[in-house]
Amino acid sequence: MAKTKKKESKKKDEEVVINLDNIGTPIAILISGIIIATVIFFASRNNTPTTTDTTGDTTGDTTVESTGEGIGEFEPVSTTFSFDNLPVLGDMETAKVAIVEHSEFRCSFCKRHLDETFPSIAENYIDTGEVIYVYKEFAMYGDDIANAAKCVYHLEGTDVYKEFHTSAFNLEDDDAIYALAKEVGVNESDFEACYSSSQYQDEIDADKEAGAAAGIQGTPGFVVGTFDEDGNVDGVLIPGAYPYDSFVEVIESYLE
Repeated sequence: MAKTKKKESKKKDEEVVINLDNIGTPIAILISGIIIATVIFFASRNNTPTTTDTTGDTTGDTTVESTGEGIGEFEPVSTTFSFDNLPVLGDMETAKVAIVEHSEFRCSFCKRHLDETFPSIAENYIDTGEVIYVYKEFAMYGDDIANAAKCVYHLEGTDVYKEFHTSAFNLEDDDAIYALAKEVGVNESDFEACYSSSQYQDEIDADKEAGAAAGIQGTPGFVVGTFDEDGNVDGVLIPGAYPYDSFVEVIESYLE
């Protein structure tokens, strides 16, 4: 009986060894395959161009035909704005060039453009009567401040709007929005009625749709070019907070 038990034990040991050997080979192949696939996956990701994430509905026709040509690295585009619904800085009678700004009040690059680039544009081109500057709201992180800005413009006009616009970046809540509107001189009850009802939401949506059609995918974005009395602008797209010299290059090409 003892010999029989010993035989059975030896047989079991042999079976275990054989099974491990048989399993080990396919596992090694599987692990190798996973490693190779992982390397290929990350290599392909590194070779994929980065894209800008867009916010909002851009399912409509976003292809805009332009009769002009690109300038340097900037592609030709066209857009349209309304003289009645948008703040416009500058003299429309003498200006030959329009800059249409698409901006978001919670955008740090928009604030940088305002602080670092806009003052030189204003001094050298807007104040001299050569350029008009058009503000369009391109709300990407909530419509509250954009709605407030629209109310300020429609209630008080371009000069007060500009004052509000300059200080409205990153307002934290409604209390801050109401306080700023009061500070720039807007009637409190009129502003509350306008703002609380989002009275000009349709204009904000239309501005964003027009911006998307002109190729705006993020903020700030600018269409710079010649314009006519109907608000049609034929020019190029400056897609970001480019330095002042880039704007000079484009503006001067249209002033020649």
